[in-house]
Amino acid sequence: MKKEEILNASRKEHRNKDLAEMEVAYQAGCHASRAGALVCCLLSWLSSMLVHIMIYSPWVIYFSILATQWLVRFIKMKRKSDLVLSVLFFILAILAFVGFVCRLLEVRV
Repeated sequence: MKKEEILNASRKEHRNKDLAEMEVAYQAGCHASRAGALVCCLLSWLSSMLVHIMIYSPWVIYFSILATQWLVRFIKMKRKSDLVLSVLFFILAILAFVGFVCRLLEVRV
């Protein structure tokens, strides 16, 4: 194969995305995930300290995002460990949602 044929095949395979661009997007997702966890922890800690109540809503969102990320990884790479993590985060999202609904029912008079 000639150099141009190899480059065209690579572009077609990666849908015209540069490998460096793909790596930056991956790194951005990793950092965003960590920032989301930090914000959820901060909100939970503030709520616990100020009003002595555990809030569940940020955790529902965060665990849903993580479950989706790991599910997509499983679909693309077919690794069972990714499926296990996806199911784990989905269960945590459901538990946080149940806690959220219970908290809402407590507030209702």
